[in-house]
Amino acid sequence: MKVCIKGSGKIPSKKNQMIISGKRLIKDNSVRLFESTLRAQAIAIMTAAGLQPTDKPVKLHLDVTFGDKRRRDVQNCFGSVCDALNDIVYNDDCQIHVLSAQKTYIKGEWCYSIYVETT
Repeated sequence: MKVCIKGSGKIPSKKNQMIISGKRLIKDNSVRLFESTLRAQAIAIMTAAGLQPTDKPVKLHLDVTFGDKRRRDVQNCFGSVCDALNDIVYNDDCQIHVLSAQKTYIKGEWCYSIYVETT
């Protein structure tokens, strides 16, 4: 199984976007909106290809293009992406055995590509 999801816009860092409510951590609206949008894209791709969530180990590669040269940690993007694809592309993100990422800068352009394949 190979799945490729491409999108535009920023990937919010779940690490920096959690809100404390009582004794619980709650995702910020920007994280929830990104995850629901990514889930909808993944569902459409999986349905069109006739694929079901896999229970096999997977590798996930993330290409991120940042629209400015501000210092950013690409690993902060993984949390939102991995959570959003649970139960759609794979059963649980603990199945991810290989994580890789690449970041580039193109002024004013914010986009991402996510590649998931079984190992």
